[in-house]
This record gives sequence, structure tokens and C-alpha cells, in this order.
Amino acid sequence: MSAGSAKYKFQLIDTETKKLIGDQDLNIGHEKKLHLIIYDPSLREFQHVHPVFDGTMWIADTQFSADGNYWIWAQGVLASDGEEFSSSNKLDITGGTSAWPTPPVLGNQRVGTSGTSAIELSNTKLVAGKMVMLDLEMTRTDGTTPKLEPYLGAFAHIIATPADGDALIHVHPISTGPSEGMLHVTFPTAGEYRLWIQFIDDGILKTIPLSVKVF
Repeated sequence: MSAGSAKYKFQLIDTETKKLIGDQDLNIGHEKKLHLIIYDPSLREFQHVHPVFDGTMWIADTQFSADGNYWIWAQGVLASDGEEFSSSNKLDITGGTSAWPTPPVLGNQRVGTSGTSAIELSNTKLVAGKMVMLDLEMTRTDGTTPKLEPYLGAFAHIIATPADGDALIHVHPISTGPSEGMLHVTFPTAGEYRLWIQFIDDGILKTIPLSVKVF
């Protein structure tokens, strides 16, 4: 697939019934029938978009700038039993800027910014396989107060993946104050993880990449 703006088209198949999954087969989850999470192997390029079903195919508006073999994750909730699912595929992008270096070097970066919006995660130690509570605080670099509002029915969306990109965690912190939240999350394995924090400040969607080490 060529870099640039593109409509990514795909089908979802129920692995048990072998039937096509359409929008009538899914419940609305966080205001959408389907969430599509896209990132490249360097974990620098990121998209969170929402496909629509045309009766045969799911179609998502996408934008690719850098070359690479991208991960594509579809997430939804089956109407039949309320079960959440995540299904992945890979997509080669060519014709764009040179691919970012891999493997990614992430480290422990718990503070980040987007424009004047900033976010900080608490320094809680993360241990593989154990539920942890992480505090997060939104601020602004110019000293003004953030004007937060829900994004897709949540205080914020946090999407995480290990350095090899082959697993996905999608969780939603609860609000504990006007600009504070608490996240309950379990990282299944030790290693470095990329986190993308998405929230709305002053009507603008912010996406801030952070990273953590899990022991």
C-alpha cells in the first residue's frame, strides 16, 4: 500500500462460525462499533481511527507518511455474547519517507507534551503480571489550567504495546480530579512498553507518546 491518504478496506471473519462480521454483529463500545489501532515497528507512527461498514467491507480513512510493516489492530465487542476482541494484521507501506530505525529504544519516559498540553505518569514500579495503579496528571506548559472533556466516552484512552509490537493493551483511566486520573493496568511480560495517551484539551484531541519499563 502506498504512503499518503488512503482508505484501508478489510473484512472481519468470526473464527468459529466463519461468517462475516458486520456492524449489526457488534455492540457500540466507547461510542464506536469498531476501533482501529495502527502503528509502525518503530512505535513512532500511530493512528486510532474508526472504520464504517458498507455492507461488505469495513473502511477506514488513514494517513501514512513513513514506510514500514505496520501493525493493524481491530477492536470491538461482539453483540452475541458481549465478548471483547482484538484482531491483528500487518500492512506494508511504501513510497513514503524512510522507515524509522528498529528495534525501538523506549526507556522510561513518563512525561510528555503535545503543544501546550502535558501529561505525567506516577513513578510506580511496574511488575509483570501484577495489577498496578498508575496516577496521571494533565497540565499545561504555559501555566494555564487544562480544559478537559471526555474522549470517546472516557476520561482518556491509553494504548500500550511491548517493544516488539505484538500485543495490545487498551485501557481507560478513571477521573480522580479535574485534571487527574488513575489507571488500573496489568502488563503481561517484562520489558519496555510504548504508551500513547489520548485525551481532549480545549476541544483538541491530544496524543502523547510515553514509555515505561516493566520488571
